[in-house]
Amino acid sequence: MEERPARLGIQVELGPDADAEEVAEAAGQLRRELLDLDVDAVDLPGGGEAPPGTRGVELAALGGLLVTVGQSQLLGPVIAAIRSWLGGSPQRSIKLELGGDTLELTGISSKEQRRLVDEWLQRHTGR
Repeated sequence: MEERPARLGIQVELGPDADAEEVAEAAGQLRRELLDLDVDAVDLPGGGEAPPGTRGVELAALGGLLVTVGQSQLLGPVIAAIRSWLGGSPQRSIKLELGGDTLELTGISSKEQRRLVDEWLQRHTGR
């Protein structure tokens, strides 16, 4: 039986003082790093058409990425890249969503965070 591609939703957050441009720039940086991996795609979620008189970015879509991987085993390297990116700044945080299962990570490294990531990955990769 062929495995269906996994679609991992990512929401980048930089803290309360970050403006929209900083969030978009951080998401773009993470997107470029993820595209270097063996993923099928790293897309920006469609925000639909902007209302007249507003900027073209919907707040819900700001900082959002959608990663498609052909095999769930490839989620491990994707999560490793995300954790590495998070380590670049303690203000960074990420919300991951896969099949309704959500995990939030911060730029602060800890054993507990590593354990939670490992358990979350195991649920989705069967390893």
